[in-house]
Amino acid sequence: MKPFTEFLMDVKPKYEFTVRMANCEATDLKARLESALAVYVVEAVSGPKRLPIQEHADFPGRGACEVQIMEVTLKYPTITPQIRQLIAEKLDIPANMVVVRTKKEEALLEPMAPPAKDKNGSVLTNPNLDAESGQDVVGITRASNLLKQLQSIKIDLAAQGETAKHVEMPQGTKSPVGSTQNKIPSPKGR
Repeated sequence: MKPFTEFLMDVKPKYEFTVRMANCEATDLKARLESALAVYVVEAVSGPKRLPIQEHADFPGRGACEVQIMEVTLKYPTITPQIRQLIAEKLDIPANMVVVRTKKEEALLEPMAPPAKDKNGSVLTNPNLDAESGQDVVGITRASNLLKQLQSIKIDLAAQGETAKHVEMPQGTKSPVGSTQNKIPSPKGR
């Protein structure tokens, strides 16, 4: 078995972020980003990936713009606003042109597949519905079916059998509230 110090050295957390920059020069961008984030000891930076020129939800009000995406892995912990501010200052980019997210945040933003439809078109306009009538799931019929289901449920209670002997508790004749008055000590101390 390894000593604890070796085990501790093997377990090094990595802090992964996704950086998006709009209208940024792609020349030497990787080297400039590495030097800007050198404070947090950069472990890896991917090359810039360019998205198509279009309107992006990350940069509202910018219109169609070119966006560069880079994956950054750091050795020291930090938060996304600090990275965003540092990149904006070091690369001389306006702060509203930089978006930084963690890998988990980025995964949550990925578009989900639309739910699959069982039928084509509208169900209401389809004359050949699968069920003969919808009345068995609504109205009085549904209420009576629900009552039948509830009556058929058997609940076993623990208290239905014989109970233990009744324990006689002594009944006091004095009321616990207001039957005795506290003695007030005299101020003279006698």
